[in-house]
Amino acid sequence: MPNQKQNLKYYINLLYPFIKKDIGLLGFGLFAMLCTSVLQLVYPLILANIVDKSIPSGNLSQMYLYGGMFIAAVILSGILTYLQTVLLSKLGVKVITKFKAQVFRHLLTLPIQWFNKQAVGELIARVESDAERVKALFSNLSIRIIGNLLFFLGVFLVMFFKEWHIAIYILPGIVVGVIGYYFIIKYLSKFYRKIREKNALVTAKITDYVQGVPIIQSLNLQNKVYEDLKNASDDKYKLETRTTFLEYGSQSFFMFLLEIFFLVMIIRTTVPQIIAGVVSLGTLIVFVDYTFRMIWPLMSISENVMQIQRAFVSLKRILELTELQSEDEIFTGKRFPVFEDEIRFENVWFAYNDEDWVLKDVSFTIPKGKKIALVGPSGSGKTTTVSLLCNFYQVQKGRILIDGMPISEIDFRAWRRKIGLILQDVFLFPGSILENVRVYNDTIPEEKVEEAISVVQLDEFIQEQRLGLDTELAERGQNISQGEKQLISFARALTFDAEIIVMDEATASVDPQTEARIQQSMEKVFSNKTVVVIAHRLTTILDADEILFFDQGRIIHRGTHQQLLKESSEYRKLVTLQMIRLEDTLG
Repeated sequence: MPNQKQNLKYYINLLYPFIKKDIGLLGFGLFAMLCTSVLQLVYPLILANIVDKSIPSGNLSQMYLYGGMFIAAVILSGILTYLQTVLLSKLGVKVITKFKAQVFRHLLTLPIQWFNKQAVGELIARVESDAERVKALFSNLSIRIIGNLLFFLGVFLVMFFKEWHIAIYILPGIVVGVIGYYFIIKYLSKFYRKIREKNALVTAKITDYVQGVPIIQSLNLQNKVYEDLKNASDDKYKLETRTTFLEYGSQSFFMFLLEIFFLVMIIRTTVPQIIAGVVSLGTLIVFVDYTFRMIWPLMSISENVMQIQRAFVSLKRILELTELQSEDEIFTGKRFPVFEDEIRFENVWFAYNDEDWVLKDVSFTIPKGKKIALVGPSGSGKTTTVSLLCNFYQVQKGRILIDGMPISEIDFRAWRRKIGLILQDVFLFPGSILENVRVYNDTIPEEKVEEAISVVQLDEFIQEQRLGLDTELAERGQNISQGEKQLISFARALTFDAEIIVMDEATASVDPQTEARIQQSMEKVFSNKTVVVIAHRLTTILDADEILFFDQGRIIHRGTHQQLLKESSEYRKLVTLQMIRLEDTLG
């Protein structure tokens, strides 16, 4: 991130591409604000002329002329203010929509390892809530603060040129006010960031708890969850209350003191000169009117600056996301993958944190067209192994070779296109069954989807649906069974012509009858594929060409099912446990 001196230039360079096509709207907004400021400066001068010229001379026609000028200025100012507000609000929405789209696009390029450490709710808060605050930088607020500054300077200059010896007395108050506000805003900026962080925390908790409502209800944790969320909300409320008190309390205090100071100084310096006949009554009216008009932009500027400061805090939080390395920066391989022979793990070591090794000196080979199974206790490194195979992470020691080519030299996107990943928790997107099978890829013909559906034996289920493939799925597929979700995932892998099928506990959460149905589908779908299976249920891997038994990050045994029954006590124990569970299920 840039340092403080570079911030303004950095942000301008970053945000300029988003407003480049609509720079005319910003220009119009600034022009309209200038015109409005000038018109507001004219109001008191018109009134002064009526008091000093028209009333003493009894010239009604001149008074009506000045009155008409005053009304025309008010109407024109109102029209310009309306157009400026509407057009700049439109600009703010356009710009922030493009900005959020780019942030989200960058999120999609970040490595999976980063997402594993992030709360979904916090990301939503950053992309949506923080971005909405950034909108203030592009909307009427930015122009308004410029306009208020110009109007404030204009008021002071008019007062100075009209009666400089009076205007000079209020200058010290202006200087003190500006310096005081600078330190207040600098002090409050740290509170703004804490508020955004606490807001993200509350959003994350709400997201997690809403997703876990079935578990919360089944365990009667409603009160505990409510208290946890209430405590987080109370912390945010207390901080916001304290910040608001400091913000508006200091603002009101300064404005009150400045208003009193300005009025006292004007009356003290003007009244004696009016009595002496040196200054006209109209001048007093102008100065009193300008005093109130000067206080108003000062209050508005202070509030605008604080809102801008909040917007920059949110912008910094968003930019922290855009500064993260994307997968393209991490996985720099460019060679096109060719898989004709084998995938080889050679002395692979991997750790998620420092040297807390999850995999330790793992070596094995996956020949093309063979079925390799990974078994072992939870946390032994099986899922990490397939994650490395999918090139989601980089190996710290050793290497993975694809037909002799290091996976680090391969284009990671082209490699992943060769892999069909089927997980225990199948993620289904909002939309129809058709859209979920081809994952919104409209280039895949519907006939190919229907063929895949038939192969995985899901066609009977589809026929039972009134809308067939166009049947809408509920969020996360809650209106279909776990087995049907798995069959959709198999159809998805088949539709995308994956050469390598990776299944991570794909049948762990289905009943034995559904598992048998999936087994039949697997035999058809994967007969000519290279398959890597992680399974606790051994019925899915009995026909594997090789079974790798993992324990504490190492492969301690390998062989076929029959070989491991003879040679591995750990594997025999696993088989015995499986048989006992099966008997309990059937009995």
